Amino acid sequence: MKALKKDRQGLDPLEIRVQKFSEQDELIHPGSRILVGVSGGPDSMALLAVLCSLRSRLDLELTVLYCHHGLRAAADQEELFVRQWAERWDCTFSAERLSVREWQQARKCSLQEAARECRYRALEAQRQRQQARSVALAHTANDQAEEVLIGLIRGAGLGGLAGIPRQRGPFVRPLLGIYREEIRAYLGRRGIPWLEDASNRDLRFLRARVRHHLLPALQQYSPNMPVQLNRLAELLRADEDFLQEKTREAWALAASGGDEIPVLSRRRLAGFPQAIGSRMIQTVLRRTPGGLAGLGSRHILTLLRLAAGPSPAGTFDLPGNRVALWEKDRFLIRPRIPAQPQPRSFSYRINGPGEVLIRETGGTLILKKVRLEDIPKKGVRNEQEALVAWDKIRWPLRVRSPEAGDRFQPLGMAGTKKVARFLMDRKVPRDRRPLIPLLWSGEDLVWVAGVGLAQPFAAGADSIAALHLEYREGEIRN
Repeated sequence: MKALKKDRQGLDPLEIRVQKFSEQDELIHPGSRILVGVSGGPDSMALLAVLCSLRSRLDLELTVLYCHHGLRAAADQEELFVRQWAERWDCTFSAERLSVREWQQARKCSLQEAARECRYRALEAQRQRQQARSVALAHTANDQAEEVLIGLIRGAGLGGLAGIPRQRGPFVRPLLGIYREEIRAYLGRRGIPWLEDASNRDLRFLRARVRHHLLPALQQYSPNMPVQLNRLAELLRADEDFLQEKTREAWALAASGGDEIPVLSRRRLAGFPQAIGSRMIQTVLRRTPGGLAGLGSRHILTLLRLAAGPSPAGTFDLPGNRVALWEKDRFLIRPRIPAQPQPRSFSYRINGPGEVLIRETGGTLILKKVRLEDIPKKGVRNEQEALVAWDKIRWPLRVRSPEAGDRFQPLGMAGTKKVARFLMDRKVPRDRRPLIPLLWSGEDLVWVAGVGLAQPFAAGADSIAALHLEYREGEIRN
């Protein structure tokens, strides 16, 4: 303890508090490289100054990133200002130009949401390029208080009311326990200048209205309102952390498909309490472009009701150009796919063995006469191939696209089944089903190409010759 106190000699009281706060929550690891997001405002300038003061004590390597959103003329001057101070404090500097308006148009979200998404993407990309352990952001206790109020206004659940986490992934917030007045006083003591962002007072934005109107109005009833809101966030954060741990346990039981487009088991989802199920839905949303932007608790609860409900299949449109889909035991959320023109139907006559290019699908059907004794005992290699008893087919054959009412007897089944139902049971995506070639001998369906063979045409032990079928897919249109 004495060595620790000695190590803090010469530090400003605010710097000591930030160091204690960071040690307590393991936000800053000695000997690590940290990317610092700096805008030139008072909070980020204070963050950089504090980290520079702690640098030699904690053996830190600091690199600075300025995100230029391309929305304000003043950004050029801010970038130069941040660059000069980064160099003055011997920090590596870089700037990133963000395509915020293009992102906004693509995601159909607000300008602020687009700026935030672009900024976090740029920070994470730069962190990986710099091989930094973490990204330090300058959120303060005042930001936390505002976030709780914004959550109330938007109808957020417990997670939203818990405010800004001290750490999420590589992003850490060492100033989250410091109030804005303390930061201004610290900058004054250190003689460090900062720049004001005029958009912080633009009342078109909800945060600006909360900061300059709502919070001051609440302080007329309780001057200590920012502190009370931070205490509330801290209490709720502890509850949220516990529920998130339980959610991770549930996720391991109910989720599949990896991080790209995770799929939840509807049956298992229905068995969890609402507090866990709703967080699993949020986890799915966070792994889709747009995350939770534009969504409130009513969206989450609606999705949970639909996912865990009795409806066998359906879709639900979401903000951010996304759609939720459920069918049987599967529930997932993915970007909305623009409507595609219906694929053209096709039909080709086949007079004998050879190759047939199916232009409408980009695939090729290959037919070869073979002797069964030349086929390995284990049979064909995969479902893209099939063996048909030669003496059971009648030429010419025909390959065509599926039609309503098509039926056949799948291999291993006693009865018949509709082709549409067979493709659904085999989990062939809906948009691919019209492009699956069907091979016919007269009025009998022989093979659902690449999916399943008809029982009556399967080559048996008494067969001498067989027709070897193979379907090689090309660039199937989605």
